Amino acid sequence: MDSDEDAVAGSAPSTTAKRRRGTEDGRTNNETARGSASTTPQDSLATAVVDAAYFNSYDELSVHALMLGDTSRVGAYAAAFRLGHAALHGRTVLDVGAGSGVLSLLAARLGGAARVYAVEAAPGMASLARRLAAANGLDGVVHVVQGRVEEVELPEQVDVIISEWMGFYLLHESMLEAVLAARNRWLRPGGIMLPSSARIWAVLAEAEGLRMELESYQCVHGLDLSAVAEAELDRRCREPAVELLESQRLLAQPLVAWECSDFRNLRCGATAELTVELSFVALRTGRAAALALWFDVGFTVPAENQPSGKQVVELSTGPGAPATHWKQTVVHLGCFVPVEAGDVLPVRLLLRQSEDNPRQYEITVESC
Repeated sequence: MDSDEDAVAGSAPSTTAKRRRGTEDGRTNNETARGSASTTPQDSLATAVVDAAYFNSYDELSVHALMLGDTSRVGAYAAAFRLGHAALHGRTVLDVGAGSGVLSLLAARLGGAARVYAVEAAPGMASLARRLAAANGLDGVVHVVQGRVEEVELPEQVDVIISEWMGFYLLHESMLEAVLAARNRWLRPGGIMLPSSARIWAVLAEAEGLRMELESYQCVHGLDLSAVAEAELDRRCREPAVELLESQRLLAQPLVAWECSDFRNLRCGATAELTVELSFVALRTGRAAALALWFDVGFTVPAENQPSGKQVVELSTGPGAPATHWKQTVVHLGCFVPVEAGDVLPVRLLLRQSEDNPRQYEITVESC
């Protein structure tokens, strides 16, 4: 970590796999194992352990209750299914990571799908999905398949793939890879993927609350507790915060850090490591202290009544949009850099999948 106040710099890992519950367990870049590129039995065992913990975490009902309570999330899928009824009606659908099966049920009820294969690895959730399908009279349409989508067998290819795979800052948990694997195995040529597109957004932001908290340790009843401030700042930089970011904390216009316009064309592994250089222009006086990340996704469905022949439903998780359970991810930089309106603030952002836990990402921010 570079705490030089002449530079905007910082480095931080991602949070752990339980994005829905907000559990955080950071790891610094220096703590990441850097073994050879070849796969060993130990590597396979470690991956299996990570995946087992990941799927076990999604077998907890509280995780799914949080997602079901996210009205923006569920509403975006419902809107896409309604608008895309003509494209979904009578078609076959694959739901990757179906969880409680609600999106599968909505695809059947609102989209008119003839068959929906709801693939879910967590046994408890797969059982609940079957019960919900029966309770809604859709057990003849929604077929729950327990297992990992990379391993299960379906009786046919599908016309549409749906999935709610997005993690914090879009990529956390690396579930996109499972969706792309399902696409390669099961999606018919010319099929539809929902969501269809995505963007990661970034912006420099203030952290005045943190700055004042740290300053308060300078003198406590005559005692110098600045070492506490240093330790707390180090902890904040090692553990990205998942929080609702007030719009007034933004110092510049948000910029697109990464974009995929069509998931049907994205190659597997394309998001394992992303490096982007961004040039922010400060819009006001302030102190740059963090880089905030969030995402939006688009659901593109055919629409004969539109001049473009399509219609897009957008789900945004950014500041100013209705709050979602994803909130925003705030990476603290380890410094509070004074800026004036018009200052150009170049930043290099690196998102790299962790080698010893592919469900996590290491996030590095530095000046360039």
